[in-house]
Amino acid sequence: MNLTTEQKSWFYTLQRPWPLVQRPLEVIAHPLGTTETALIDFIQALRTAGYIRRIGGVFDARRLGYRSCLFGIHAPSNADLERVSEAVTALPGVTHAYTRGWPKDLELDGVTEKDYHAYPNFWYTLSAPATHFDDTAAQLAAFNPIPFPALKRYKIDVVFDLRTRSRDERTEYVSPQLTAAPTLLNATQQDIVRRYQDDTLDYTAPFRTEDLPQLQAWQADGTMRRFALLLYHRVTGFMANGMCCWQVPIEAIDHHGRLLAAQPEVTHCYARPENEKFPFTLYAMIHNTSWEAAYDTFNQLTRRAELDSFARKIFFSTHEYKKSSLRFFI
Repeated sequence: MNLTTEQKSWFYTLQRPWPLVQRPLEVIAHPLGTTETALIDFIQALRTAGYIRRIGGVFDARRLGYRSCLFGIHAPSNADLERVSEAVTALPGVTHAYTRGWPKDLELDGVTEKDYHAYPNFWYTLSAPATHFDDTAAQLAAFNPIPFPALKRYKIDVVFDLRTRSRDERTEYVSPQLTAAPTLLNATQQDIVRRYQDDTLDYTAPFRTEDLPQLQAWQADGTMRRFALLLYHRVTGFMANGMCCWQVPIEAIDHHGRLLAAQPEVTHCYARPENEKFPFTLYAMIHNTSWEAAYDTFNQLTRRAELDSFARKIFFSTHEYKKSSLRFFI
């Protein structure tokens, strides 16, 4: 799908938080110099072209009483990998699952696939209600998954900008009230979450009038980070996904994590615990149009975030097994 310069601006803006009003696209259209009808037609064209994953709310799992964790598994053979992928992707609550390492037959600066054999190669993210998380995670215990919980979140949430091939980010500084124990949602509030967590086809008036005060309050306190268009980034040409990792001492991690999160190429940035099988502590996700470009970005980020003196590797996502949005209160 070839977009005009004007349409690329629309595409970018529609990924930003939509105003929580009766006719959000009417409000969005005005500063873009277009009309609500034109935006509706554009969204439908994007959907037909396969760009749109969903249009809906992006909620903070922790604020809704959920826990999330990244896990890594070492699957040494193709047969092992097949068994792991089948079991993991079938588990409700797994939203992302990838093999990560180094692409076969790629060599850059002397680095090859052989340099990655000792590391976990299957990675997945599991989310579940906090009261049931441990029991849910235990269903995959036979595969000896290694947990890598986020100790700190320096950056989360991503918007893809086709005009510049860079990222517009929103950095979250988690305040005490956001890290406190979540308030349990009542039945009415849970119904509201269920109503807006899935894909909507009503672009003109996606919100119920009676829900707007609660949605506005949730957006103000971070429970709902945004209501917007979410896309399949691979369709837009961002094919090379990399998990960049550095071995940074915990006492220095805030300094480097904040420098890293400030870089526009970084979409997510976390501090995670060190493990004897995976000694890295600072993680950043990047997307690019090729392995070579992503590797170059990794090296640039290392310099810009003053990480040259630390051990490091980039783990490319070589196969995507699952990518979905978490559905709450199901």
